[in-house]
Amino acid sequence: MAHVGGERARPTHPAALVRDIEEAQYLRISELVDRKVRTESGDTLGKLQDFVFLDDPKYAEVTHLLVRRPFGRPPLKVPWPRVVRMDATETVVKDPPTQTEYEGVADLGELLLLRDRILDKRILDTRGFGIDVVYDIRMLRAGSQLFVVAAVIGQEARRRRLGVWGRVASSVSEGRSAEELIPWKYVQPVGPDLTSTAGDVRLTVSKEALGRIPAEDAADVLEELSREERLTLFNALDTKAAAHALEATEPRVQREIIADTEATRLGQIIAHLSPVEIADIVSILPEENARELLGMLKGEIATKVRSIVEQHDVPAVTLAVRTFLEFPGELTVEESFARFRREAPKCLVTMYIYVVDADRDVRGVVDINELLQAEPTQRLEEIMTQGLVAVSPQTGRARVLEMFRKYRFRAIPVVDDSRKILGVIREKDAFVLEEDEARSKRRL
Repeated sequence: MAHVGGERARPTHPAALVRDIEEAQYLRISELVDRKVRTESGDTLGKLQDFVFLDDPKYAEVTHLLVRRPFGRPPLKVPWPRVVRMDATETVVKDPPTQTEYEGVADLGELLLLRDRILDKRILDTRGFGIDVVYDIRMLRAGSQLFVVAAVIGQEARRRRLGVWGRVASSVSEGRSAEELIPWKYVQPVGPDLTSTAGDVRLTVSKEALGRIPAEDAADVLEELSREERLTLFNALDTKAAAHALEATEPRVQREIIADTEATRLGQIIAHLSPVEIADIVSILPEENARELLGMLKGEIATKVRSIVEQHDVPAVTLAVRTFLEFPGELTVEESFARFRREAPKCLVTMYIYVVDADRDVRGVVDINELLQAEPTQRLEEIMTQGLVAVSPQTGRARVLEMFRKYRFRAIPVVDDSRKILGVIREKDAFVLEEDEARSKRRL
């Protein structure tokens, strides 16, 4: 991606990551700007106005903070390595070196600013079709560096920005599937036509292709690191984030990470993946590593993974995951939000709530977007969709794929003859296997 008015500017390569990273932290720009910035000694510098960044084909890197000061004084430019702590309450930076003040900025036009150029801009695909608006920007802090890894779109991000439901909507958006992310590598270069008041963010893919892009943006950074540095950053991620990053990386990187990761941690990581995702990883491993990974699996998960690896066509119940949301119909919307926050972190399917009766027979479904728009006192049975599209346990994968293409759902439940819900098939799991088969045919 090109810097405005000059040659292509590349951020420091991730090889500069320090080897003693203790924690990797995801940050949202909307939660940081306009918050107080102070020094370690307690002097208030002003409020965080923006982030100065440099572009790169896969990610961008923040180089400085821009701090707004009162009384018309020019903003300050604080080098990112001087940041000590950053969260939704304040940003703390080191005291200026040698007791001098941080550099003031007279002309902001010389800087590439993340909030100013990108936030709240329309997103267009390769054909100029509008997709959405950038409601937020996701960044990954790793050691001494801060990477810009994704644009955040979708209704949940919009509601969070607009303050609808306040902390409740924000909590819902913490789920893995709630945020809609566009990895930075699919954003075209930020050129001079994209200013603070004009221009659109353009993508390198079509709207249709965007729906098939993995949203796990940490994978892009991992793929650029050396083997040692990759393991350091991977170990700094919590097990859930590490699982999603592992699943989204390319096969070469997956093999190296699995070979280098301690067995106990690897077992904790794969516990966050579906049987299809695990099988997809097993299929690209050397035979010895594949056996070791399969040996970590227990019970039903082990049986499902082996079936997926060994069989061409598998029944719907094998593709399904068991961690999804089942709520009683008499639950109010307000009560549902409280329960969602407790249960969603443990679930692989969070975009739908399946409404069940006392016998766990499924009565309907509520899309999470519908829940966000409903009145707090409404009951789930009042807002649910009753005409539930489902498949039987023995439905073949070909039929499951056909239904996903027809209905455009993100998940389809598996129910038995008595309408008990046995599991839920995610769209991404159904299509992962089809993509694997296509790759195998191309190799032949």
